[in-house]
Amino acid sequence: MKKPVIFFDWDGTLCDSMQLCIEENRSTLRLLGLPDQPDEVLRRCNGPTFEEAAPIIGVPEERMEEYCRIRLSCALALVEKVNRLFPGARELLSVLKNKAELCIVSNGTQAYLTRCMQHFGLEGVFHRIVWSHPERTKTQNLAGLMAELQPERAVMVGDRIGDIRAGRENGLTTIAAAFGYGNDAEYAEADLRADSMAQLQETLLHFCRD
Repeated sequence: MKKPVIFFDWDGTLCDSMQLCIEENRSTLRLLGLPDQPDEVLRRCNGPTFEEAAPIIGVPEERMEEYCRIRLSCALALVEKVNRLFPGARELLSVLKNKAELCIVSNGTQAYLTRCMQHFGLEGVFHRIVWSHPERTKTQNLAGLMAELQPERAVMVGDRIGDIRAGRENGLTTIAAAFGYGNDAEYAEADLRADSMAQLQETLLHFCRD
């Protein structure tokens, strides 16, 4: 029998990257010579792809490519300084890694996710890591990974509506990481809700046993 598969979002689910998002976008706006934005606006860039985030903070369409390039450079320079795992995330992964195939489906870039895996010492923990692609949605990325792995049982865990809908549109049970960056309306669309990392671990262990 195949192991079950657990698909995780990264930012806001396993990684507490909000401060990174704020600082990298503030630095990017400064380097682009664009007006600064308050923290509450910059926070909205955590979750969407770079292309989706640019108009949120007032980046003109014609400067999109420049924004994406500079923001990635700023993010990579800041990962080791400000990024961190949510408390309990490392333990959760350690407990689950021999019970299920662990995968990441993220809107982060390949370079960013690779740097995070190196920084947190998580190389080899995840069976597959899927990053953003400008021509594919998270739903499509998850569908591609599902087609590759052909799991007998799988679940999607994430903190934003895009994660939950990606799981649901691929026929998966969905779990809202309600300690992340979403809100109650987003979490309500999931099949299950975990208000803490400990609760998420308990729920996923139950899933693995079933």
